[in-house]
Amino acid sequence: MTFFEDIKFHKGKRRIYDIIFFAFLSSFIAALENMFPRPIPYFRIGFSFIIVIIVLDSFKLRELILLILIKNISVAVAFAYIFTPTFYLGLCGGIVSVIVMKLMRNFKNTFSFFGISLAGALTSNLSQAFLSKYLFNLPDIKFLIVPVFIISLITGSIVGIISIFLIRDN
Repeated sequence: MTFFEDIKFHKGKRRIYDIIFFAFLSSFIAALENMFPRPIPYFRIGFSFIIVIIVLDSFKLRELILLILIKNISVAVAFAYIFTPTFYLGLCGGIVSVIVMKLMRNFKNTFSFFGISLAGALTSNLSQAFLSKYLFNLPDIKFLIVPVFIISLITGSIVGIISIFLIRDN
C-alpha cells in the first residue's frame, strides 16, 4: 500500500491533520510561486495544484475544498492580500476547479490526470475571468476568453505532466 492509499483509511483527528498537512504543503508551493516575478499580471502557473491532483483520490470533495480554503487563506495572510479581489478570485478559481477535477476523477477510466489538470486550469481561469467582470465592473469579458484558454492549456499541461511524474514515482 502506498502512502497516498494509506491516507484514505485515516479517521478522526488524523484525517484533519492530513488535510492541514497537504494544505500547508500546497501553501508553501504557492508562496514560493508568489515570490517570483510574473510575465503577465495576476498570472501564476498554479504549481500548488500539483498537491491537489496528487491527493485527489485520497480526499473527499469537502476535504479538498477545505484544503483549498486553508491554502488560500494562509497565502493571502502571508502576502497581505486577505479579503481583496485577488483573494476572492483565487478562492473562487480554486474551489470551482477542485469541484470539476473531483467530478472528473469519479470517471477514472475516462479522464487522465493530464486531462483533469487541463480542465482544472481552464475552469479556474474561466471562473476568475467571470468573477472579475463583477469585481472590476468590466463591461465585456469576451476579449479574455481566448487568452485564458491559451494560458490554461499551458499551465494545465505543466501541472499535469509534473503531477503524473510524481504520482508514478509513488
